[in-house]
Amino acid sequence: MLNLKEEMNVGFTILALTNIKGIGSKTLFKAREELLSWNLLEPRDILEILEQLIVSKKLPEKFYQITIKDAEMAFTEAAKIFSDIDSKNVRISTFLEDSFPLEAVNLENPPAFLYYQGDIRLLKRQKLAIVGTRKPTAFGFKKAQEIAKEAADYKVVVVSGLALGVDSAAHKGVLLSTRPESTIAVLPSGAGDVYPASNKKLAFEILKNGGLLISERPPGAEIQKHNFVKRDRIIAAIADGLLAIEAACTSGTLITMNYGFELGRKLFVLNHSVDYESEDTIGGLKKAAAQYGALWINEFGDLMGSFGQGKS
Repeated sequence: MLNLKEEMNVGFTILALTNIKGIGSKTLFKAREELLSWNLLEPRDILEILEQLIVSKKLPEKFYQITIKDAEMAFTEAAKIFSDIDSKNVRISTFLEDSFPLEAVNLENPPAFLYYQGDIRLLKRQKLAIVGTRKPTAFGFKKAQEIAKEAADYKVVVVSGLALGVDSAAHKGVLLSTRPESTIAVLPSGAGDVYPASNKKLAFEILKNGGLLISERPPGAEIQKHNFVKRDRIIAAIADGLLAIEAACTSGTLITMNYGFELGRKLFVLNHSVDYESEDTIGGLKKAAAQYGALWINEFGDLMGSFGQGKS
C-alpha cells in the first residue's frame, strides 16, 4: 500500500508520461514495477524513464526521438493539472493503488488513473448501475428512484452518470435512503466540474452525504461527444450489475448495456405497465433483453439475490 506522498509521486509520474504522445495505459501497465521506483523531479527525468523502457523492450526505439522540449511540455502540463486538482479538492487514484477499481483494467482501452472527489472506498462495495433516458416517463423516474433507494438500504452502491432523467432519479433515490452515501456519479466532464450545470446541487448533495464523483478527465477539460461513451464504459466496468429503466432503440443506454454484456456483468431491464409501454420507453429494453440476455424485473427484490445482501 502506498502512502500519500508515494501516491502523489506515482500519480504525477503516470500523468506526465501519458502527456507523451504514444504512451497510454497499456504501456504503463507493462512498466508496473518500474513505476514504483521512479521519482520524477524534473523534465529530464522523463527522458531517462523513456530510455529505461526502450532498453527493457517496453517501448519501441522511436521514442528516442522525444526531445527535452517534449519532456518539458509533458512535465509542465502534469504540474498544471496537479495544481488544478489541489485547488478543487480533487485527488487521483492510479492503477497501482488499492483504491483503484481493477475491474476497469479489463476494458479494451482502460484508464491508468481516475480523478475523484469523495469516498473512494465505495468502489470496493457491491454496485448496481442504474441507467436510462434523460427524458423518462413519470413511471420511469419514480421506479428509478424507488429501486435506487431500496438498493442503498440493502448496502448496494448505486452507480450512474449524473445526467438528467433516470440518472438523477437514481442518485436522488439513494439520498432518500438510510445509507445516503451509497452512490457514485461517473462524470463525462472534468473532475471538479459538473455536467450538466443544472445538477451542481445534486453533485454537492452526493458529496455532502459521503458519496463519490469520479472522472477520467482533469479539471477544466473540454466536454466532447466521445466523453459520454467513455463515461458509459466506466459505469459498466465498475458495476456488478446494470439495470436499464427506460430507453429507445437508438438510446445511448444501449452502449452502456453492451459494455456490460462484453464484460460479463449481470443485466436487467424494467417491466412497464401497459400505460407506459412505447418504443421510446421500452424499445431499447427489448433490444437489451434479446441481444444481451438482460432479465426483466419489476422491483429491486427481483434482483436482490444477485447481490447476496441482507438488510441491516
